[in-house]
Amino acid sequence: MFSQALTVRTDSIARHLETVFLFTKNDVRTTLIPVTIFALSAAPKYDHIHAWHAPLWIWFHLLQFNLANQIQDPEEDRKNKPSRPIPAGRISVDSAADMRWVMVPVCLMLSLWYGTQALLASTVFAVFNIWYNELHGDKMGLSKNVLTAIIYGCVEVGGTVAAG
Repeated sequence: MFSQALTVRTDSIARHLETVFLFTKNDVRTTLIPVTIFALSAAPKYDHIHAWHAPLWIWFHLLQFNLANQIQDPEEDRKNKPSRPIPAGRISVDSAADMRWVMVPVCLMLSLWYGTQALLASTVFAVFNIWYNELHGDKMGLSKNVLTAIIYGCVEVGGTVAAG
């Protein structure tokens, strides 16, 4: 009886973790890997024991951004990217929105662990993430490009600080 309950709980946890990962899956090759390589290359003191800190910091912020982005227009994702967690029915828009806002203090607390520079990068990231997604800065050509560059820069700085 206990082992059956444990198996059910383990399966449930695995499904939730997979759902969280699916928010960032499409950006592993385009964002997580290249920014991590940059962060590890630019880190002032490279320590292979702490090398996992950069992708961890980057991934948490990528998750924050993708949650904010994917709750904006679920209908578009239903048509263009049906495998994402919301259109696939793995999570509701409301639950994803809750996760989106929980990720802000989670990322800030994670960044606090790495110091003032990472905390500043995370704070600026959160502000421009709100501008990009909730304030629809992604709908205007020039602001979309400028905001994307700033957000990418914040992720690169934070990842570099976390790496070294």
